[in-house]
Amino acid sequence: MIYDVPVLTPGIIPIVALGTLGIAAVGTLFAAVSAQTRAREVLAPLLTFPLVIPVIISAVKATEALVQSVTNDAPWLGLLAAFAIIYVSVGALTFQYVVED
Repeated sequence: MIYDVPVLTPGIIPIVALGTLGIAAVGTLFAAVSAQTRAREVLAPLLTFPLVIPVIISAVKATEALVQSVTNDAPWLGLLAAFAIIYVSVGALTFQYVVED
């Protein structure tokens, strides 16, 4: 029996890279914020989860647009890029204040 295996297209690389960068930037920022608190195991996911949802949704929609020919689709890859740029910038600018004792 022969299965029809989908081919991995090169367009998936920026989606995976930007999605990973967005999730890592948000997670790192809020892990540093909650590192010195008593309930850091609970606080970090509670802060991170609501802000990671747009990254997950836009990555799924961008992948869907890549696999299917979707017309009138929102620029999901642009949203991923904007999210990653914003949170990497915010993390870099606020690093010294977040890490202070």
